[in-house]
Amino acid sequence: MLPQTYNYAIYPAVVKADTATDMVIAPTEPSFLLFEGEEYEVRIISTDSDEPSYSYPVHQVVMKLTAKDGVLRFTHAFPREQLHTVWLYHNEKKVQSMAVYSLFEDLFALRPVKGDFHGHSYRSDGRRDPAALAGHYREQGYDFFSLTDHNRYYPGAEIDATYEGVKLGITRVKGEEVHPLGSVVHIVHVGGSSSVCEQYTEDFDAFFEALKPYFDQIPKDVPAQYHDRYAKCLWATDRIHEAGGIAIFPHPYWMPGSSQTHNVCEEFATILLKSGMFDAYELIGGMKQKGVNRSVALWNDLRAEGYDIPVVGSSDVHVIETDGTFPDYFTICFAADNENGAIVDAVKKGMSVAVEASGYEYDRCFRCFGKLRLVNYAHFLLENYFLPMQRICQGEGVAMRAYAMQDAPAALIELQVEQTDRFRERFFGKAPALLPSEGVKAAIAAARTRQLQGPTTCGSQVMGMEKITRKL
Repeated sequence: MLPQTYNYAIYPAVVKADTATDMVIAPTEPSFLLFEGEEYEVRIISTDSDEPSYSYPVHQVVMKLTAKDGVLRFTHAFPREQLHTVWLYHNEKKVQSMAVYSLFEDLFALRPVKGDFHGHSYRSDGRRDPAALAGHYREQGYDFFSLTDHNRYYPGAEIDATYEGVKLGITRVKGEEVHPLGSVVHIVHVGGSSSVCEQYTEDFDAFFEALKPYFDQIPKDVPAQYHDRYAKCLWATDRIHEAGGIAIFPHPYWMPGSSQTHNVCEEFATILLKSGMFDAYELIGGMKQKGVNRSVALWNDLRAEGYDIPVVGSSDVHVIETDGTFPDYFTICFAADNENGAIVDAVKKGMSVAVEASGYEYDRCFRCFGKLRLVNYAHFLLENYFLPMQRICQGEGVAMRAYAMQDAPAALIELQVEQTDRFRERFFGKAPALLPSEGVKAAIAAARTRQLQGPTTCGSQVMGMEKITRKL
């Protein structure tokens, strides 16, 4: 899952709409410094413009710019909330396209974070150590994840204890998977400060006593065969909300391994999703592709009837090598920060997108589900931000797993966290662009001088813009 490499980057890549912003086009590798004093052309096309011709856009902005210190600088107000394609030209030839996304103030103020609300470790029926699983998630570029072992809240504390005092780039959102005694309905609890499962696993009698009043709250139109499970769902979601968490309804089309039927039939799943007791719907989850397809269809039907429930995507990973859902099913949240409370709050407000990915390395395809405004932005982020971020995070995740085995120092993790922080801050304009240093400029000037003096070789456009060619 490696992103495509490019010779140039534009900073910042996310800007405030309709606001004059200082922009920089800079090389990503030393050899591609722009030639001092030479003229380049930048063309900006706003992709949601009303164009009468798709071959000759009339709304494009054209700028003639002179390179200085190996980069180009310009100021531009990118109109409205949309994607903009930025073309770099030299001598009338296209060099590279780049992308900028402009946002209105409310969304611009939020931080996009990629995560998974549903995963399992060796403490229930998963195959990975809890702390090591955190490293696997970070290696795949995740900003957050929730360990939701079956009827177990405590394994998450193992992760906290392992990395205590270490600055990590990934946030653990607290969680557990709840299915009260005698119920096949699973409920994903994330974000709460205490366990719900322990309230029934540690005291059966108290649980059944506390359950009794909930039978009186069952709506009259709920068929009798569902009453017991419905009451238990009411009890569980109430306890989740008391703990400060959110209740996610997961995998409606999941077929347990020993059964050829769904754990929750379609009629009952629809009743539960319409009940209002759940904060979010695991639209993309551990149901395989056919189940996901049915899940999306059910969501569309619910929306047509006026039920607008926030959606998330989760892997429900048990075996990372074979499940086929990790790292392909996940959520993008637009949160105030990458921390437990802000992420939970983002989901409750509907500021999340469920994502299903497919393909490998340079050929990744993404299907996003949520509000159109968020889906538009999510596609830009998946191609231009999350893929390159994942490449940077790989070493961090590996170092986390080594640290868990006491085979690497905390400093190794924290240095890589600083690297990911710098990339994020430059991308979103929170820090200055990455510019060539004096040492880099001097080294490339010497290399170019030597190259011009040497023999030429056939066909190689070494500089990417035919400034220097070599023929044998």
